[in-house]
Amino acid sequence: MAQVSINADHGEWSLSTDAGERARLLQSPCVDTAPKSEREASSGDLGRGTTSTLGAVFIVVNACLGAGLLNFPAAFSTAGGVAAGVTLQMGMLVFIISGLVILAYCSQASNERTYQEVVWAVCGKLTGVLCEGAIATYTFGTCIAFLIIIGDQQDKIIAVMAKEPEGAHGSPWYADRKFTISLTAFLFILPLSIPREIGFQKYASFLSVVGTWYVTAIIIIKYIWPDKEMTPGDILTRPASWIAVFNAMPTICFGFQCHVSSVPVFNSMRQPEVKTWGGVVTAAMVIALAVYMGTAALNWCLESARNCSQHGGCRGDGRTWSRPHRIDGLERQSYKSKPGVRKGFRHTGICGFLTFGAAVDPDVLLSYPSEDMAVAVARAFIILSVLTSYPILHFCGRAVVEGLWLRYQGMPVEEDVGRERRRRVLQTLVWFLLTLLLALFIPDIGKVISVIGGLAACFIFVFPGLCLIQAKLSEMEEVKPASWWALVSYGVLLVTLGAFIFGQTTANAIFVDLLA
Repeated sequence: MAQVSINADHGEWSLSTDAGERARLLQSPCVDTAPKSEREASSGDLGRGTTSTLGAVFIVVNACLGAGLLNFPAAFSTAGGVAAGVTLQMGMLVFIISGLVILAYCSQASNERTYQEVVWAVCGKLTGVLCEGAIATYTFGTCIAFLIIIGDQQDKIIAVMAKEPEGAHGSPWYADRKFTISLTAFLFILPLSIPREIGFQKYASFLSVVGTWYVTAIIIIKYIWPDKEMTPGDILTRPASWIAVFNAMPTICFGFQCHVSSVPVFNSMRQPEVKTWGGVVTAAMVIALAVYMGTAALNWCLESARNCSQHGGCRGDGRTWSRPHRIDGLERQSYKSKPGVRKGFRHTGICGFLTFGAAVDPDVLLSYPSEDMAVAVARAFIILSVLTSYPILHFCGRAVVEGLWLRYQGMPVEEDVGRERRRRVLQTLVWFLLTLLLALFIPDIGKVISVIGGLAACFIFVFPGLCLIQAKLSEMEEVKPASWWALVSYGVLLVTLGAFIFGQTTANAIFVDLLA
């Protein structure tokens, strides 16, 4: 096996080892962490953790499923229908899994345990600083999306309690969206964000899983048995142009981005081996795909289109079709009699898109009637999950900001507790107030995801590609085999693809979404 030597000299960035909260706080809620000195002192157990293989699968799944779930139906509409959305996801899944494996390989080679530490060690100072800046920006944008989601769901819940449409004229002051978001944020999110340590992370993971699967179940059920008030729009069957397909990439990248937390998860395993990790991430991505995309999606489309043509429910210009407003007894029996169709129901993005078509909201739960109690419970689950997820994302971003600040100032690690506390409170207040202010004036999560989805592409493609290139270039071999050239070429492909997605989606977000 080729000998690897990756940036063994860490002198230029050693201040971040224990500075403040350090970037290792980006670890998954379920990952046990020990200081690096303790890890190095332990004999025979270097890099060994307590997480089982099955546990690692579910941790990665938890990291994948989140706020992006609500935006997936709109992504299918943007991509030009189910076929385009499914094809795009399947194609990107290969790169997503390979990126996770590359990060594990580089983590093992560099003996680092977090995403940004791996990038620092493998790619050097400049790329490491860019990575930390990207992580801080990404977590900041995600926190904004969380606050917008809280406001969206509260509007609907308040409308149910007040028995009036949300946003109606003459609503009391306490039902105003800006007031409810601010009140919830100050009462719950801010107190949970200030502490130095977050001990409730494991509960947040549990709530996220329960809420995600409940929302998925509700969207599927509402597709099979739609309410009378739900009026679907036209269903696109192919994209208007190839550019439209790429416009769905931010949501897909945002939904599958678990790479930042994948490195600590890998190092927390009892047997942190690249081969085992490959099986873990493959299983995790298949599970996430089952939620985002489902099984037999294309079969569903074919069967649904056939049923529509048989029962007179289709119309369109060859690029769109419309499902019947209600499934009558004959149609419902026809749908139930086809196993392939039933399998196709197992999907949030597809069912949400096919329920509302082009009329689907960027947050799919907003498309459902306010008075639907089952959907109201789903909204409550989402709010509860987001309330505990915001502090965790803020915690990660604050750790990166703290490390960058201490490194820039050249401050010693051994500081008095008072200075650290004052700095932490100031960082938290600035972060909290900025995200709250932006969330009050940004109309929907689609605007945020269109921006930070490009950064997610950097975590999935660009940084793993750079790490792979640098890792292979560091191998001390006089004659480079064909596999070496193949891996370097693949790294170049990842960087090129990621840079293209980032540039295209960011430019589109600026010139189409933000300036519209």
